[in-house]
Amino acid sequence: MLRRKKIYSLLTAVCLSAAVLSGCTGNEKGKETDGQNQRTSSVQTETQSTAGAQTGDAVEIRFAWWGGDARHEATLKAIEAYKDIAPNVTIVPEYQGWDGYEDKMATQLAGKTQPDIMQVGYTTIMSWGEKFDCFLDFKSQDTLDLGLFDENFINNFGTYADGRTIAVPAGISSYNLVVNKTVTDAVGIVVPDQMTWEEFIETGKKVHEANPDYYMITSNDDNWNHMLRSYIRQMSGRWSIEDDYTVIQDKEVLVSAFTFLQTLFKEGVAEPMETAYPYYANIAENKKWLSNEIACFYCASSAIGNIKADGMNLDVVSIPIADEAKKTGVITMPSQMFAVTDNEKSVEALKFLEFLYSDQTAVEILKDCRGVPAAGVARDLLAKKDMLDPVINKAVNIALENTDAPPSVLSENAEIYGVLFPLMQELCYEAITPEDAADRMIEECQEILDEMKK
Repeated sequence: MLRRKKIYSLLTAVCLSAAVLSGCTGNEKGKETDGQNQRTSSVQTETQSTAGAQTGDAVEIRFAWWGGDARHEATLKAIEAYKDIAPNVTIVPEYQGWDGYEDKMATQLAGKTQPDIMQVGYTTIMSWGEKFDCFLDFKSQDTLDLGLFDENFINNFGTYADGRTIAVPAGISSYNLVVNKTVTDAVGIVVPDQMTWEEFIETGKKVHEANPDYYMITSNDDNWNHMLRSYIRQMSGRWSIEDDYTVIQDKEVLVSAFTFLQTLFKEGVAEPMETAYPYYANIAENKKWLSNEIACFYCASSAIGNIKADGMNLDVVSIPIADEAKKTGVITMPSQMFAVTDNEKSVEALKFLEFLYSDQTAVEILKDCRGVPAAGVARDLLAKKDMLDPVINKAVNIALENTDAPPSVLSENAEIYGVLFPLMQELCYEAITPEDAADRMIEECQEILDEMKK
């Protein structure tokens, strides 16, 4: 089993790339390496790290990031702790909120005054790094152990076809089925760790039959959209929208996907739109979910803490995967990434990143301030010390086992959402047929993509 005006974000990326052009040399592709560093990694204890305190010439490393107060405070504390490891290294923090952060980085790149370490979004860094040779290739170094990370995840995010890896993940988010065992235990039903889409429907029917007030799943436009993406990916081997500005033309697959969605509502598997829709803007306040009448929630792992209420016994399982799946359709993505400027200070910058990822003191200070830690050893340590929600940790680990290549950023375009969201709602109300929905998606989404491509 195999395992989202013209688009503002794209215009922004293009503008930022143009800004970078004046400050970076034309890209000469970095050397390809023989692949992933497979060294076994472990979290260093405070004693081990301090005993190996670095000495040498004074070095100043500029480190830029965005975030809220919690992230700022934790990161500053970790920087302070690093003084015990490398007293000769001064980490200069440059932090702010999200607004204006990427514009600031682009301006600095244009003037060749960018920080030594930058926290970046994965779509932004891939846009910058595709044309300009300003960033270190992580596969050309042996200071930061890439074995800290899931190999497939590294290859899917931050790595180009030529083998260059210009960014590493700071945190990870995944999409899973969150199971409320308070509900499933009450009706004596076990939700399998792995199931097909047909098995998902049959399990949902049993939940509703056991108690007519109970439903297998509730969600909102955004999450239904993500679920259908995975379904389409599995059945066709491609995402519904690709980087080449094309929408899937396989009408049969689209009809199957839309039939599946409509069936969930027809068969009492999904909570009716009449009671679910009022909470689409804030699904964590859904009354039936809070009343323990919904068995599952399809959402990002980063949302699990928001939807958990007192008295709920939550677990997590994989998304359904078809027996005949061509791809897994399992969506994982970095919460943020780190990029390093390729200069004479790169080695010291990498040593600092290694500290953040694998030093016990740093891991316990940072916790999940950038999402679930990208390094598996950090996740394990925090979980053992009850410093990371075990359900969230399990969600990420399950998804990483079957993670697929990422969907195109084009699929996150607001105009595309403007087509898909109303379309899905009409399906759920049976106002249109799956065939009509497929035709509309192909025609209307392709029109948007054609305009975006101009």
